[in-house]
Amino acid sequence: MKRKLLIFLFFPLIISAQDDLMLLLNDDTNYKISSTFKAVKIVNSQSVELVNKGDLLFLIQHRFGTLNSGAYNLYGLDNAQVRFGLDYGLNNWSSIGLGRSSFLKTIDANAKIKLVSQIKGENSFPFSIAWYSSAFFKQQIWKNMQAEDYLLSDQMSYVHQVLVASKINRALSVQLSPTLVHKNSIIKDDAHDLLSVGLGARHKLTSRISFNAEYFFQLNKENGINPLSLGLDIETGGHVFQLHLSNSAAMFERAFIHETNGEWSNGDIYFGFNISRVFTLKK
Repeated sequence: MKRKLLIFLFFPLIISAQDDLMLLLNDDTNYKISSTFKAVKIVNSQSVELVNKGDLLFLIQHRFGTLNSGAYNLYGLDNAQVRFGLDYGLNNWSSIGLGRSSFLKTIDANAKIKLVSQIKGENSFPFSIAWYSSAFFKQQIWKNMQAEDYLLSDQMSYVHQVLVASKINRALSVQLSPTLVHKNSIIKDDAHDLLSVGLGARHKLTSRISFNAEYFFQLNKENGINPLSLGLDIETGGHVFQLHLSNSAAMFERAFIHETNGEWSNGDIYFGFNISRVFTLKK
C-alpha cells in the first residue's frame, strides 16, 4: 500500500519535470550538467549517475572485517565480504544491472532511470532526478528451506529510491535519497515496509580525487543503527578506484540501510574498496 502511495505522489511530479525539461532543452542557452558524481555509487548507495549507452560496467565491491578485531585478525583484513556486479546502459536515460554478494549470499537485479537532468543557463533547473529499483533474493540450501517450511517468495525483498542530486559548483555535489525497502518475510516486531532518507555528498579535492560521504536515517525502525560511510574516489583512466570506511558490512541497499550493526564509537569500522571498469560494447 505504501509503495502504491509513493508512486501516486511522485508520478505527477515526474511527468511535470519531464515536460519542463523538454522546454528547457529547446533553448540553446541551456546545457546539461554532467559528472555530478564520478561513479554510479557514492560509497555503498546509488548515485544519480548512469552507465552510458552501450557500455558495460564491471563492479567489484570488497569489504574487510572491523578494525577493532585486533592484530590476530590483522585488524579485519583476514575477513572479507565481496559483491560482483554488472551494469549495462540501455540508452542515455536507463540502465539495468545484476549482482551477487557473499553477504547472506544475495543475488540482486536492478534498474535505474534518469528522469530529469540538471540544467544550467537562462532557464536553469537545479536538480538531476533518477528512479532506482532493485529486487533481492537471499539464497538458501534447499533442504534447509524444506525443513523450515520456507517459500521462495520469503527470500525476496525490494528497494525503491528517488535520487535527487545537485552539482552546487565544480567542487561540491549533494544528493537526497528517499528510500522504501520491502521485505516479504520478517522477524518478530520488524516491519514489512521500511522507510529511510539518505544524504550523500562529493567534494572534489583534485582533478582525479574526491572525498565522498553518505548517511542514511531510518524513519520507522526502532533501535536501528544508521549507516555512515566515508570514502575517496580516485580516477585512473578507464576505471574508478574507491577507498572507504563504513560501519556496515553489507554492500546492497536492503542490508546496509536496515541491517547495519556496527557502531563507529566502538571501533566497528569496516575498511573496503570498490573498483569499476567500463567496457564499450556498442557505440
